[in-house]
Amino acid sequence: MRTTTNLKKAVKFVNNCKFIFSFKNIFKKNLLSVLFLLITTISFAQSGSCSASLIVENNGNIRSTPLDGTYYSMVLTNNSSSTDTFVLSSKNINASCANTDGSSTAGNVIINTDFINSERNSLSEITLSAGESVNFYIHVTIPAGTSTQKWSCNKITAASKNCSNYSVDAVLHTYIINPVND
Repeated sequence: MRTTTNLKKAVKFVNNCKFIFSFKNIFKKNLLSVLFLLITTISFAQSGSCSASLIVENNGNIRSTPLDGTYYSMVLTNNSSSTDTFVLSSKNINASCANTDGSSTAGNVIINTDFINSERNSLSEITLSAGESVNFYIHVTIPAGTSTQKWSCNKITAASKNCSNYSVDAVLHTYIINPVND
């Protein structure tokens, strides 16, 4: 009789262990699902919270320059509720840009752009607290041998590091003048 009782207890113990371990596996599977859902929700919520503006100061995005170049004064503002770092880039968009005087973009030229801060140091990214703004400059230089009386269009982008698909843009229209004729 004692063996039967011990056997029944052992069977009950094994069944309880199976139940506990199966519950633990269900918990693990559900925990992974809940964790994935939580990460996705946080990521989505964070991407919705990114907000910024990038403007050329005094609406000066159209500029004439001699062959020695010019500067555009830019203002980047972090309009979100958290600190964010913005990566700066410039892209020539002559093929998709309209010249402000209505001339054909077929003759547009490529210029060089450098990002610098107020101390004239080179920039590649800017970190801003929530609501903070910063002024920086785009230094435009004209490559040797570039034709004069031509346009160049450049898209300046500040891409958020917090929100991978969020960026703000400003377009610069630069006209290279002939200093002899102008």
